[in-house]
Amino acid sequence: MKRKRADRPGWRRVKRLGYQQKWVESLSFSGYTVRLSLDEVSEPAYMPVGDKTLCVGDRGYVYLQYFPHGQAYAVTKMMDELGNTVQWYIDICRGHGKDENGHIWYDDLYLDIVVLPTGEVYLLDQDELDEALKKGVITSEDHQFASETADLLLRNILAGKRDDFDFPNFFSLNI
Repeated sequence: MKRKRADRPGWRRVKRLGYQQKWVESLSFSGYTVRLSLDEVSEPAYMPVGDKTLCVGDRGYVYLQYFPHGQAYAVTKMMDELGNTVQWYIDICRGHGKDENGHIWYDDLYLDIVVLPTGEVYLLDQDELDEALKKGVITSEDHQFASETADLLLRNILAGKRDDFDFPNFFSLNI
């Protein structure tokens, strides 16, 4: 498992980052939310998804991160400088919370799901999950847990259910 933080310390391409976080209780979502604005970057970040290469980080991009209370995943909605959704990136995780210093963290279980605005859906990093098990970094229970969590999310997403990942923006609309 890899413990990660929502504020992304050590993010080498991002030279200046805007950060807001808050706890939200609403009818559609309960949990921590984070808004990251990529105010200054040294170079854009690209990611291969299917047969495409997407720009997933550049100056003016905004990431809305959601950590749904009681759920084993975290969602990052990546938006370009115009506010268009580039992708939803779903990290399967063992847990998430807030540490004693106020940092939002999550224990990443390697498996990820990408949903594109076109409706295309991709499961990523199965090889990383399998390798972590093989090397003893995670237990067989963690491996099974990650696989079952991803499978349930994928079934819901492919059935057209968006309420597991497409949450409202709880921050100001300034992109």
